[in-house]
Amino acid sequence: MSVFIFAMLIISITFLVILSSWYSIEGPFLSHIVILISVVVAIFSAAIVFIIQPLLAKRNPKNKNESSQQASWLREASNALSSPAVVLDDLTVKFVNTPFLQTLGFVGLEDQIKDMPLTNIIHPADHNIFAELNAEAITGKTKNEATKIRLLGLDGSAIPSNASLTRMRDHGEGNLTLFQFTPLSAEHTLSSNFEPQFNYHFIIDKLEQIVFQLDTEGKIIFLNPAWEHFLEFKIKDSLNQTISAYAHPEDKLMIESRLDSVAYGRKPSFTIDLRLISLQGASNWFRIRAKSSSNVVGERASVIGTITDIQDIKEAEALGAANKRAANALLSHIPGMVYRCRHDRSWRFEFVSEGCIDVTGYDALELLHDSSLTYNLIIHPSDRNAVWESINEQIIQNETFNIIYRIITRKGDIKFVQEHGRGIFSSTGELLAIEGFITEIPEKHHNVTIASH
Repeated sequence: MSVFIFAMLIISITFLVILSSWYSIEGPFLSHIVILISVVVAIFSAAIVFIIQPLLAKRNPKNKNESSQQASWLREASNALSSPAVVLDDLTVKFVNTPFLQTLGFVGLEDQIKDMPLTNIIHPADHNIFAELNAEAITGKTKNEATKIRLLGLDGSAIPSNASLTRMRDHGEGNLTLFQFTPLSAEHTLSSNFEPQFNYHFIIDKLEQIVFQLDTEGKIIFLNPAWEHFLEFKIKDSLNQTISAYAHPEDKLMIESRLDSVAYGRKPSFTIDLRLISLQGASNWFRIRAKSSSNVVGERASVIGTITDIQDIKEAEALGAANKRAANALLSHIPGMVYRCRHDRSWRFEFVSEGCIDVTGYDALELLHDSSLTYNLIIHPSDRNAVWESINEQIIQNETFNIIYRIITRKGDIKFVQEHGRGIFSSTGELLAIEGFITEIPEKHHNVTIASH
């Protein structure tokens, strides 16, 4: 209508100019005619404006009201769904619900999602699949089976999902469709009640473990405050760096290899110990546990994990190993074998010193780990029952024992040995194990098979 009014004004002005050019306006009569016609055209145009304007004013609120009602209906329709859903106008995102934002990691970024083509967050290799799905929805066709489509999370990882696209009611312009999907892996599905139940941001910030996330390129995109506590690097300076950038030079290749293996889905997770270098140059031991955010093999995905300080554990292990070496060195100079064994007829060793080689001819690894070899088999067959009965009798009487008996060495030689030992009891009086010392004695000094002292 505004075009019509504008056209009338242009016609009146044009009429005045043309008429003036055709005639020389000298006489009063012709002059009056031209002015009269111009005034009539102007009045007629103004009348049209005054008549049409109220009608347009009444129509516009109605259109705005209808548009507002339609927007409200679309928002309610998408939010009423518990599964991730988005309302599309052709291929443009109009509304998204909370599960959609949570599943793809776009919480707080709803304004950036709206008016964006949905294909921006669909894996490029699946664009043709989505195009076929959209064409079927526009024509009103529906599939009995869901279509498998990979969506892209905020970190760039692919999330395989079962998707459907349904045509919604017509609204005069465009094609409204409802896109819904369910991740194939339950790991990506968040409970709708999760956020009200738990302040997980507070928990993560207070953890005494480093929590991290890497994007599909292996760059750090999230760190909790524990990172600054243990390594002293600022979080903002560490983002977009790699974990291996902070690893000890001898551990770099190991962590890179493990992270690549998990990122590409060749392994679901891993746990390794490595050294990280702090801002001050100190090298400390940490334990990294990491897993992939996707279950698709062959496609690089985001990696999430934790880093735990184990420096105290490593120092204790080193101290224990040093003490063990010192004890073994001391025991190796004793002419005999120190042991700890179970209280059963097999006398299976839990610990035995290197002196066992001189006494029995068998080394410690054989006596500890060879399931077909027990100390009871080394004892002379004629002495086995007597040894069992004598040891138990003496332990019951005074918790210690001292006996002499024969053994058969690896070479088949018969030796006389003397064994001193004691029972190890629990707080409830249960006999847990036996500890003692066995040494070879010259046969000529003894003419007995079993002798108790």
